[in-house]
Amino acid sequence: MLIWLRKPTHQQRDMAERLYGAIVAQARQPFFYRDLAVPDTVDGRFDMILLHAFVVMLRLREGGEATRELSQTLYDVMFADMDRAVREIGIGDLSVKKHIRRMMKAFNGRMAVYEAALADSDPAALTEALRRNVYGTVKEAQAIAPESLKVLAMYLRETADAARAMPVEMMTVGGQMPWAQDMKKAA
Repeated sequence: MLIWLRKPTHQQRDMAERLYGAIVAQARQPFFYRDLAVPDTVDGRFDMILLHAFVVMLRLREGGEATRELSQTLYDVMFADMDRAVREIGIGDLSVKKHIRRMMKAFNGRMAVYEAALADSDPAALTEALRRNVYGTVKEAQAIAPESLKVLAMYLRETADAARAMPVEMMTVGGQMPWAQDMKKAA
């Protein structure tokens, strides 16, 4: 049995906050913005957080009832932070709920699209999903280097594979994350 299953809910929330902190830290890696040309904008950073949260939540969902509950807690922590961030950038109180609902809908849609693309035997499915979502705000399609898409798709696939191979306790108790280790090599 996992150690954290016996702990009170506040510890599960603490664990979700630690996971979310690791997600955000990885999503902020300069490599994505500098080398892969992910837009260094609110939308681009949002998409990188969602991409990394997807990997962690997918693994938690596959880990059983207790980790599915942790996945929900992580989702709640993430969108509480999004709520705070939306307020900080000056969105009025009356519009915050509408913005958060749109963000939740975007995340849920990306979860489904990324999961299906990872399961698809055609590697172009994942590349296209990333082009539409991560690079969706890039005005000129030709401004997206095909190599950037290829590397980001490889990174996502390797990270998802590493997460699936990792015992869930390594993430939840040990604090290890499944991020693909050598992003620069992929570039």
